[in-house]
Amino acid sequence: MGGLPAFTNADFVLSKEKRAEITAGLTERQAFMVNQWMNLHEVINRGDWDGMDAFFDTEKMTYDNPNRPDLGTYKVWKTSPQGLYKTFPPSIYRTLKAWGRGDNEICVLCHHHGKHTGGNYMGIKPTGNDLNVVWFSWLRFEGDKIVHIYSISDVYSMLIDIGVIAAPQPVDPYK
Repeated sequence: MGGLPAFTNADFVLSKEKRAEITAGLTERQAFMVNQWMNLHEVINRGDWDGMDAFFDTEKMTYDNPNRPDLGTYKVWKTSPQGLYKTFPPSIYRTLKAWGRGDNEICVLCHHHGKHTGGNYMGIKPTGNDLNVVWFSWLRFEGDKIVHIYSISDVYSMLIDIGVIAAPQPVDPYK
């Protein structure tokens, strides 16, 4: 994937030092929220679907993503990481960078990695191709619980990597 340095699965287990690097410059509250997000990734990475509920106000949480308008509530959104876990094992997540605003908002740049070996995706049989999606999420917290996520991801590259759409050749778009 262009722009993403080489990595191994071990890079998805963030050390104390790496977490400190990611949260450097944030307030104590903002660092807490980012660490909650990184803790959530650890829970999702091991497929602990009941454990992930502890990070959310499951009744209030909403989700927005222009690529997935069907995932508005926590109950429905939760099915997405579950489906990805089955379809793209090892389906692991990590935070790359983080920013904060006030006492209840953070923005995170994240990376999702897997391999298309677990099942069909958008009608495409498993290809064995790597999945590397980089995305931004803006999160709003109430106390220690996530109540809203807005995400924007590089779905276009993901669909090319999996073979859902053909990769167009680079051209000058202004000619």
